Amino acid sequence: MSLVEQELGLKIQTFRTDRGGEFVSQEFNSFCNSYGIKRHIIAPYTPQQNGVVERHNITLMEMARSIMKHMHVPNYLWGEAIQHSKYLLNRIATRALKDKTPYEVFRAKKPNINHLRIF
Repeated sequence: MSLVEQELGLKIQTFRTDRGGEFVSQEFNSFCNSYGIKRHIIAPYTPQQNGVVERHNITLMEMARSIMKHMHVPNYLWGEAIQHSKYLLNRIATRALKDKTPYEVFRAKKPNINHLRIF
């Protein structure tokens, strides 16, 4: 958390989560309270309330699945396919950011993509 706050110079104000076990523990509640982070817990079994994130997760999973199938790689490389997909998605322009990449918005510079290779 402090890394994000230091790099952006902004404070995390709100954290929206489902009712996953890692997000409803007393330890996590204490952590949020100590940093003044408001929590929004969505209703169970309603991913519509967290729609943007849910759609992004679906895109990420479908992209990784497509890579795995197309390249005929074994299932134990699933994590690598997810990381590869996320890396690419952070370097692709989106309408939500007015045709900028997430990397560009976060780092305030255009990403270098000359090093990219086929998975």
